[in-house]
Amino acid sequence: MSTSEHVDWQTTADALSALPVGARALVWVRRTDGRSREAVGWLLNAVVTAEGVMLLDGSSGVPLSLDPAGVHRLHVIRYR
Repeated sequence: MSTSEHVDWQTTADALSALPVGARALVWVRRTDGRSREAVGWLLNAVVTAEGVMLLDGSSGVPLSLDPAGVHRLHVIRYR
């Protein structure tokens, strides 16, 4: 298990891409509201395949929009 912290989607994607094929991780997206207070987070599942990284939102089933608005920090938590 390992963790890393990132400030934007690009560095998060780079960290996920560096993991070996078969690795799995969670991405904890921490956001702030209009008053700079931490808002409800968003948890994504990441799977590294031979074709690349797949990000899944298990709660909605819709394609992800990697919107940078309000992103405070992104945490990659590798568990496999």
